[in-house]
Amino acid sequence: MLINFTEMRTRLKSLGLNVYRDLAPKNTPLPYYVYSFVNEKQVRASNLAQLAIQEYQISLFTNGTEKELKPFKSAFQDVSYESVINQPEDDENDEIVNHFYTYMEVLADE
Repeated sequence: MLINFTEMRTRLKSLGLNVYRDLAPKNTPLPYYVYSFVNEKQVRASNLAQLAIQEYQISLFTNGTEKELKPFKSAFQDVSYESVINQPEDDENDEIVNHFYTYMEVLADE
């Protein structure tokens, strides 16, 4: 199922963590979500654009484990998204910060 951009943001915010576009402010306490625009494609019929579908990267930054993805998976269980990938990173305190991310397509808001 495709949801629109506003619904995606609403669901992310309902998870109870801070949500930012593109970049969280410095020294933001973990965990938090960040979403970023990746691309847009047009669905065409009869050579006319019918729908604009946008792709977003949705990231969870945490010093926890993949178990913290459970609320996200529950909130988006009816929506298609790519497999979740983890890219561990060292922060300024030499602690491991897990960067879990996925890609989701949504309908562009009009």
